[in-house]
Amino acid sequence: MDRKGFLTAVGTIGAGTCMCAAVGGMRAAFGEEPAGAAGAAPAPQPGEKTLERAAKRMEFVDGWVKRFLDAMDLTLDEPARRKLMEANGKACFIAYAGPPRREPVTMERFRAWVAETGKERGYAIDGDTITFEFVSSAETGGAAPEGVCLCSLAETQTAGAISPTFCHCSVGYVREMHERIFGKPVAVELLESVLRGGKRCRFKMTVA
Repeated sequence: MDRKGFLTAVGTIGAGTCMCAAVGGMRAAFGEEPAGAAGAAPAPQPGEKTLERAAKRMEFVDGWVKRFLDAMDLTLDEPARRKLMEANGKACFIAYAGPPRREPVTMERFRAWVAETGKERGYAIDGDTITFEFVSSAETGGAAPEGVCLCSLAETQTAGAISPTFCHCSVGYVREMHERIFGKPVAVELLESVLRGGKRCRFKMTVA
């Protein structure tokens, strides 16, 4: 079950009956009541494919991300950290989008698109400089709220809670996305991000 499906299921459970109580009642009815814990479901165990275990794993991942980034900051210099995270961002976009499926577009065509509908997608052009910010979620396709990281791995994190090193991943993601659009190298600079205190993640781009 993916993160979106998990959260949807959790919401459904919260709106209806309590899963834990239901499981506990079934155990009691079939003589499987845990000793000393009348009506209570057992603690989730490693390897179980249950909502309770998935929630436990997600809690662990939230802490693991912070520890991993802290270790990276202590172990690698800035250029190495940036290179590693940008490479991961590129791999993330490839995993999401698959192989390229469209012909590259010209800057003239892109300008026309921005003038027509691109602003609603977070784009603006000033001369040869393109600015872009994430205003919608790739996962849901809908509008995204301000102040929330749109990466599923960090959506529960707040500004300053984890290392800003994490945000280099989005640079690699945005670069790969737009190099596919233009069929040319694209220089990407992170202007602000949610995890660095911004309302949204914003980027400045120039096409070679």
